[in-house]
Amino acid sequence: MTATILLHITDDALRERLEGFLSGGKHTLLPPLRTPPGGPDSETAAEILSLRPDVVVLDYVAEDAWSVKVLQEVTDERRSTGFIFADRGGTDLENLTMAFNEGAAAFVRPDVQKAAFLNMIARICEGPARIRHGRDGDRALEEELQRTGQALAKAKTLLAGSQKLINYLLATPLNSQPRKVLVLSDSSYQREMLKKILEDSNFSVLTAAGVDEAVELAMSERPRIVISDYGLEDGRTGVDFCRELKFARKLLPLHFVVCTAGLDRLPVIMAPGNGVDDCILKPSTDSSTAEFVSRVAMGLIL
Repeated sequence: MTATILLHITDDALRERLEGFLSGGKHTLLPPLRTPPGGPDSETAAEILSLRPDVVVLDYVAEDAWSVKVLQEVTDERRSTGFIFADRGGTDLENLTMAFNEGAAAFVRPDVQKAAFLNMIARICEGPARIRHGRDGDRALEEELQRTGQALAKAKTLLAGSQKLINYLLATPLNSQPRKVLVLSDSSYQREMLKKILEDSNFSVLTAAGVDEAVELAMSERPRIVISDYGLEDGRTGVDFCRELKFARKLLPLHFVVCTAGLDRLPVIMAPGNGVDDCILKPSTDSSTAEFVSRVAMGLIL
């Protein structure tokens, strides 16, 4: 499927690279906008709407959520337009999550390869939002959204049911396994927050501020589950602590969880041979807290 594409980015090298990918191909490149990236979002959105592009490649400007506002204003009027954001460097997890939640299709970096970029465009052209024009398109899109809504509702029901089941298993006397959890963090706030969350779910919680203290508690109290921050004192990590308990101290069975705010660390933490059983993002919302408790509780079952 052919597409009309608008490039609105300040990085000259990236723009030339993307233009080169599109030259001589089946897609049509639209003329640049008059308004600069980061200018008034309403003016930028209005100019994009006047050109009616299928795909917009737009600088990701985090300040005042500029890029996300442009996306929202355009897609409110024209659902068929897909957005790819150009990462100008330093886009953090919070901004990435917000952008994808609001409907961004992808992010490109200066070193993007031709096949990857054209694949992004193809996914936009073939996705649900591209069931596009006229009454048949509107009807098909409405049916697709209805099916998606039904599937999401079912998934939420299953998730809520699993969380209730795990909380029941924690509370019932039939669960004879020890429920001791050791929490290691050099942040007093982090320790107290996790302690409260876990005690509210019927765990017995031990806390430690340093690795040496945590090792002593683990050897004397024999917790079934250990939760450790990734970054610890003296440059050590939660992975190092896991190896210490499982391999050097041979403290088994033990369900070891590393808690981190950095999703990019997941491959390193969960690498084979480290002994880590789960890696969980730090809870920040009611839903993520419920998921956190459920996954920690799985250590009593596995």
